[in-house]
Amino acid sequence: RVSYSNPVRQSLFGIEDCKEGGKYKAVAAAESLVSIAGPDVQSEGVVLTIPMPGHSFGGGKDGEAEAAAVKKDVDTLHKLIDESDVAFLLTDTRESRWLPTVMALATDTPLINAALGLDSWLVMRHGPSSSALASCGQTQRLGCYFCNDIVAPENSTRDRTLDQQCTVTRPGLAPIAASMATELCVAMFHHSLGNCAPPPEAKRDGTSGSYSPVDDGTSPSSSALGLMPHQIRGTIVTYMMMTPSVPAFPSCTACADGVVEEYKNRGFEFVKCVCCDADGSYLENVSGLTSFREEAAKKLEECLDWDDDDSDDDDDE
Repeated sequence: RVSYSNPVRQSLFGIEDCKEGGKYKAVAAAESLVSIAGPDVQSEGVVLTIPMPGHSFGGGKDGEAEAAAVKKDVDTLHKLIDESDVAFLLTDTRESRWLPTVMALATDTPLINAALGLDSWLVMRHGPSSSALASCGQTQRLGCYFCNDIVAPENSTRDRTLDQQCTVTRPGLAPIAASMATELCVAMFHHSLGNCAPPPEAKRDGTSGSYSPVDDGTSPSSSALGLMPHQIRGTIVTYMMMTPSVPAFPSCTACADGVVEEYKNRGFEFVKCVCCDADGSYLENVSGLTSFREEAAKKLEECLDWDDDDSDDDDDE
């Protein structure tokens, strides 16, 4: 719901939305869009709960009714994403972004993700599914929000420090991130490949190059409105931005082909297994992350054995 900390950070909310416990944010935002842009705007606020890994449901005496309600929300969310030209992912917790990420890939819906810290922000376009990428004749699949993780998403609301809570942000961050997300979306729809567009090529030193206020249009990443970065990361500590590109992690717990296919095949039952799994091992097994970690540990052990053999040889000398 809209709280009194929202209007100073988010322009779609006013003080009236905070009274009497606060309006639902989706409803208040939908009403505000109409009041700002006029009656031609078609907007609807849908109130639902997103099931999240690490947040179990369906237990206790009302478990059956709770599971039925969650399934209804899952079906509604899937339908909303499937019918959309683009989805903006703006939820507070990390794990609440998991299911929309999977759904967007399953429905081939472009997704723009925006996340805030205390004084930094991230805007990124998730890479398309492997099948969508192949249909565009492209080979480089870009990563999603979870591609840097080597564990499954879990309940992040426990034991969070103050700067890790999304509510505690500097007031300028939300408008900056929102503007960047909007511009990235518009640029994406002006590129002939849409979300399959490659990111700007990195220079030999690994950077995207020095600052330049113009785009000469020769890059495969160029749209009619300029370059199409994968990520935009910024901070208002030093007022700097950078545009890194990260390839998709084949064993990612959100965008791995195995995860997306499992969701397509099993739907709500797969979501329930993920959310009600106590330690995240189920999702890690489906994504291939468990096998990846085992293989990495094995190679590390081999390297350590090699170092031990080297030391023994030195001692013999």
